[in-house]
Amino acid sequence: MKIATCAAVRKAEQAAFQSGATDSLALMDAVVECMWQAVQEAPELQFEPTQVVVYAGKGNNAGDAVGLAARFSCPIILRAACEPKEFSPDTQSQLARIPQYLIADTAPHPLPGTLIIDGLLGSGAKGALRESYTRLVQEMNELRAATPRSLLLAVDIPTGLDADSGEAQCPTVQADVSCPIGCVKPGMLADGAENYAGRLLPIPLPGIVIEPCSTDTVLTPADSGLRLPRRAYSCFKNRAGRVNIVAGSVGYAGAAQMCAEAALAAGAGLVALYCLPDVYPILATRVAPEIMVHPVRSYAEVPTTGAQAWLIGPGLGAPPAANRLALQQLILRAEGALVLDADALNLAAKLGWTLPPHAILTPHPGEMQRLMSTYVPGIHPATRRETARLFVQNCPCTLLLKGARSIITNGTHTYYNSTGGPYMACGGQGDVLAGVIAALAAQGMPPFQAAAAAAHACGLAAAAAWCKLGFPPAVRPTQLLPILPTFLR
Repeated sequence: MKIATCAAVRKAEQAAFQSGATDSLALMDAVVECMWQAVQEAPELQFEPTQVVVYAGKGNNAGDAVGLAARFSCPIILRAACEPKEFSPDTQSQLARIPQYLIADTAPHPLPGTLIIDGLLGSGAKGALRESYTRLVQEMNELRAATPRSLLLAVDIPTGLDADSGEAQCPTVQADVSCPIGCVKPGMLADGAENYAGRLLPIPLPGIVIEPCSTDTVLTPADSGLRLPRRAYSCFKNRAGRVNIVAGSVGYAGAAQMCAEAALAAGAGLVALYCLPDVYPILATRVAPEIMVHPVRSYAEVPTTGAQAWLIGPGLGAPPAANRLALQQLILRAEGALVLDADALNLAAKLGWTLPPHAILTPHPGEMQRLMSTYVPGIHPATRRETARLFVQNCPCTLLLKGARSIITNGTHTYYNSTGGPYMACGGQGDVLAGVIAALAAQGMPPFQAAAAAAHACGLAAAAAWCKLGFPPAVRPTQLLPILPTFLR
């Protein structure tokens, strides 16, 4: 989805109204329908709420929230910042569609499985919150914290977060999911804003053309180019892509196992895992039987041809000097897409390896800092986006900077991933991601698209597992593998 300012959205809406293409209520109805469809498809929203609590302000943001609440078949409680007669006409039209609801004068009783909808203020709100809104924002956050298995959904943007700058008021709604309408506002992508906006679930404005403020985009499942082509009926394993993996060491065999099994789950026709003799007996007995495990006395013995994609790094540890040199030569000579992760990134940063332009780098923030120190020395960018831009400018490649809002860029195009959440804060998620990227690249997806599609699918799979498992604090990476194919289709 496009990134655009609130002013651009207002301008586009007014142009549509003045041309007679639509009116405000018809547009609200269309938005509510799109939002309902998105909520129905979002993995983390696949639960039947015991109650829906709507926090409504005077503007049309409240109408979107009320319209969404009306779609649920459970008790609906309205917490309003004004008298219902003060609602906008469009909001009152949406409210009339709810057969029965309760207007609460005090905070509702917390029930497990509560869906809280923030419809207090839209993205055009500026400045400090009035006292009445401040109290309701605090109440909303407290209800979310006190309610097991609850979920807080913000319509358009969380109340208190500046849509253009990302500056957060005290307090600001802490949403689990935000539904930016028409476009993603730049403030929602600011560093730190993810703690208020949560997972982004973009909602289109049907028939409205909005002028973007950036060439960057936010990934949605509708993005074409992130789908693998359908296989020919005559396809067989050698035409479904081979992934060669160099990974694992004593104490870190799990990293090699997870990335190899993720590549298998993501559809690679053949997966070969190369490892040193000391870890071979461990891996040979642990990994899925479909994976070929090859012991090599030195990484210099790893063949450089025959694979469509390579993955180097997970669980490598600290190999001796001769093997470090062999890895550098392998990176320079290996044919096909090249995914560098974990210890390969640390070795590259430490030794100043030459990185080919077809490489896909997948650093977490600590690894990114080490890479910047080596490849862009003396510069300390203020934002993650600027860090990614400067790195690929100085070291052309595809970069996937992991984080709560992962950034994927190749210098020409940039995506923000919109899936996943704090339940992915568990060791091994990066190993699974790297394996999926390699598998997609082996099947013919260009490096940039492979990195973007893998990040998006892994986030969706993690959300689905989190919901299915009853909202645990964390989802183990291996719990993603059985359901990954569903989200790669």
